[in-house]
Amino acid sequence: MAMSTPKLKRLRRRKPGDLGQLRAVLWGMLLEAEAIAQDGAQDVHARLKAISALATTAGAYLKATEQGDLEARLQALEQALQQPRAMKKVLL
Repeated sequence: MAMSTPKLKRLRRRKPGDLGQLRAVLWGMLLEAEAIAQDGAQDVHARLKAISALATTAGAYLKATEQGDLEARLQALEQALQQPRAMKKVLL
């Protein structure tokens, strides 16, 4: 009688998201942390943790927003550089 080895289940990994998806997730977490921080029924330690999470998440959201703005500006510059030389003079 042969021993059978259990088959390992392959983990499916999600495709990487984009900055818009990241911002949406962070925004949802900001709202959740804000609700906990403002909930007077929560104990003081839970509220303080929520305030800390709110500050941390706000920093990450700000960075993601800035990155999105920089990405859009870089795309605009790259497109401007690809335009014909006559258009470059008009832009300058």
